[in-house]
Amino acid sequence: MVKEDKIWLSPTGIEGMNRCPRCFWLQYRKRIRQPEGIVSRLANRFDKIIKNYFDIYREIGELPPMIEGQVEGKLEKPFTETYFYHYNSQYGLYGKLDDCLVTADGRYTPIDHKTSSSDPREKDTLPAYQNQLDMYAFLLEENNKKTSGIGHLIYFYPRDGENLHQGFPMLVYVETLKTNPDNAKKELLKAISILEGDMPEPSEDCPFCKWYDKVKDEFK
Repeated sequence: MVKEDKIWLSPTGIEGMNRCPRCFWLQYRKRIRQPEGIVSRLANRFDKIIKNYFDIYREIGELPPMIEGQVEGKLEKPFTETYFYHYNSQYGLYGKLDDCLVTADGRYTPIDHKTSSSDPREKDTLPAYQNQLDMYAFLLEENNKKTSGIGHLIYFYPRDGENLHQGFPMLVYVETLKTNPDNAKKELLKAISILEGDMPEPSEDCPFCKWYDKVKDEFK
């Protein structure tokens, strides 16, 4: 049974800690979130379409042609999307996988879909993406699913084309990263340590905290 007053951290929430410890603390301790600006929901639509497409091939036990030959294993069937890890009575970690592969020897490989506005082959992997896969591997391991030691980022990038009336050409690029569940555990413990303490100092480059400090000074 889940306690209502238990703090459930997520990979996205913990990444907020790395951006600004103070905003992270305020979100989970005081329920004060950073204001949300104008956000495109197009990525959410992409995500739904891609997941429906993967489900079609899951049912017939095949890999989607767009990733066939780039990954090993079969799509997990039935697919378990959400996982929980109970650290103690006060804190826990949860995460939602986009998909998961199962290798021939029964090991699990987490998948995360990424829509990209630039060619993913020409840029470095964001540390947040590595941390995300580490978290998913940790959650799988803690739920008695041995992992393969890797995870996949599947990027979807709209390409230029002369015949868009025939459909937008899409680059599908699979990036494979090694996963380290121990790193995920360290990040979780670091997050809990921050939440257990007093409100921390803000990150030097946090735009929200900078804005607040400037406004506060104006009204002194």
